[in-house]
Amino acid sequence: MFAVVPQTLEIAYLAPGRHSKDAAGEVKNYYYPGVFLSSQVARFVRPVQNLQLGEIEWIGPLEQIILSIACMEEDIRADSTHQEIDPVKMLSIIASTVPFADYNQSPRNMYQCQMAKQTMGTPYHNHPYRMDNKVYRLLFPQQPIVQTESYKEYDFGLCPSGANAVVAVIAYTGYDMEDAMIINKGAYDRGFGHGCVYKSYMKEVNSDTSAVNLPA
Repeated sequence: MFAVVPQTLEIAYLAPGRHSKDAAGEVKNYYYPGVFLSSQVARFVRPVQNLQLGEIEWIGPLEQIILSIACMEEDIRADSTHQEIDPVKMLSIIASTVPFADYNQSPRNMYQCQMAKQTMGTPYHNHPYRMDNKVYRLLFPQQPIVQTESYKEYDFGLCPSGANAVVAVIAYTGYDMEDAMIINKGAYDRGFGHGCVYKSYMKEVNSDTSAVNLPA
């Protein structure tokens, strides 16, 4: 049956009156008050448990700032409105793909999140039809040997962003260095780390602008 109201419709009521004072003592509003409805495609939404209704509800970033979401059942307070379906959901998408995150120090997990955002991988699959200024693409990507449940849930395998490598760790002596590595020539010849750059160029011909997007 066709639903009149989409399940993923985001309804955010930002009530007036929430404000604070800055360093100069001037009153600043947290946000512009109003009722905001969002239903466009490609929005970031995620499911949480609505404690009042006892049902799953899809929320977005704008609505989340006014909700009180408990991670686990023992975290529920009098003002809690929602609860995470799984404690892992408190992490971001990138953080939830870090293997053995509970065995790492928090700064290491944060560092991995920042590095994952800068990776040279597979950002999309329609390279010939895009007009990005410059895009880097890994030619022979691989899925990680160790994967989390979130990695499979978010279908990260469709856009792999790295390659599995055998790493030798030599402590205190040998060829150890920071932010660098020595690559085996045989692995390099077989394509390890190979990539290409897509650069867009604009050329005006007879007052008509045309574009060409070719790998460098």
